[in-house]
Amino acid sequence: MGVIQSDAGRIIPHDRRLPSKETPLFPTDRDPVLLERLNRHPQVRTRVESLLAVVEDAEGDCERADAAERRVIEELRQMGNEARTAWAERGVEKQTVLGQAEPDWRPGGKKNCMGTPPWVGSR
Repeated sequence: MGVIQSDAGRIIPHDRRLPSKETPLFPTDRDPVLLERLNRHPQVRTRVESLLAVVEDAEGDCERADAAERRVIEELRQMGNEARTAWAERGVEKQTVLGQAEPDWRPGGKKNCMGTPPWVGSR
């Protein structure tokens, strides 16, 4: 059986994370901030709600731990794909804005070639 390798960093347990440089907030103080951030990313919000539905077994179809685990894994996989897509789209938007600020900006990049010389047939 193969081994799954990942370039992701280590997962740090929540209680062992370094304290942030910001003023510590109580969990309820962060709720509006989290809600605002989730509202800016509706696809992530939908996935979080789906994960909560699995945890709460809202549909009643996760009677066994392995079924719940499969659903959680699938939701997280889809969330990861959507997050990467959103990240890439934001990167393209940022580069477009930066590019448009340059005076010689052209969509699709700068042309590097004068073209192909005309073909001269045999005489």
